[in-house]
Amino acid sequence: MYAETMLNSLWLKTFVKLTETGHFTQTGNQLGMTQPGVSQHLKKLEQQIGAPLITRIGKGFELTREGELLLGFALTAEKQETDLRAAIQQDDPNTGEIRIACSGSMALYLYPKLLKQQRAHPGLLLKVEVAPNHRSLRLLQSNEVDLCIVTQQTVQSSLTQHHIGNEPLCLVVPADFEEKPSTFADLEALGFIDHPDGQHYAERLLTPNFPEINAVNADLRATGYINQLSQILVPVAQGLGYTVLPETAVRSFEAQEKIRILELKEPVSDPLYLTVKKHRTLAARYDWFSKQIADLCGQMSSS
Repeated sequence: MYAETMLNSLWLKTFVKLTETGHFTQTGNQLGMTQPGVSQHLKKLEQQIGAPLITRIGKGFELTREGELLLGFALTAEKQETDLRAAIQQDDPNTGEIRIACSGSMALYLYPKLLKQQRAHPGLLLKVEVAPNHRSLRLLQSNEVDLCIVTQQTVQSSLTQHHIGNEPLCLVVPADFEEKPSTFADLEALGFIDHPDGQHYAERLLTPNFPEINAVNADLRATGYINQLSQILVPVAQGLGYTVLPETAVRSFEAQEKIRILELKEPVSDPLYLTVKKHRTLAARYDWFSKQIADLCGQMSSS
């Protein structure tokens, strides 16, 4: 009966060499063993398998059914080990998966620009997970992604963060809206196009610029809501309201001529942090992507 223990790698090596030479003495000579030592390894392997592996015929032998199965297994394992060692020794910067998590607005900005590396090197596979801060960090912790871009600092000691830029928030109105609203009431008359991050963004941007606001949740008069980032500015472009979004999302909107970003006395930005695991070394293929993300976010901050 087959014993549920790991097969002894030394005995397997002896068995494979025996099938190559077809001779016990030659196997011993090549492995630096005696002929009885080869026989002993074979006997122990048969005990571990629970079945005979060869049928002796004169001075030669034939593999049994179990011997053929074991040889196939051993050769496959040997190849897998060789491939593993080669993969460890060769860290190809142009091959493998690139797994990133970030917000929807950052994905709109970064994804098309990062794809050029995959076009240049088809061995790469870029995977971008759109997620809010808390989920991006959770994906990183569970090794589902290898780096993420978030707008908050984390207290988790297992992570390392680098500030790579700032993402401006924008107050976006229809193109024909007045240049500078004198009061919050001017915006309220237009109405707020809400979205999943709408209340949060509105509070951060509107409160310092319109001191007459008491509470964003109570004061905002919503005239629409949509949870798809690429569509949030559609009702704004049609004159149905205003909204607050990161500049990356605003600049990616196709109908730029139908919207306008209002200049504010108190600009507001979210810091951007490139975040990785502190004790996990990234593969060489991440070098270009990490640098490119930092450069692109830096350009966005200075534009």
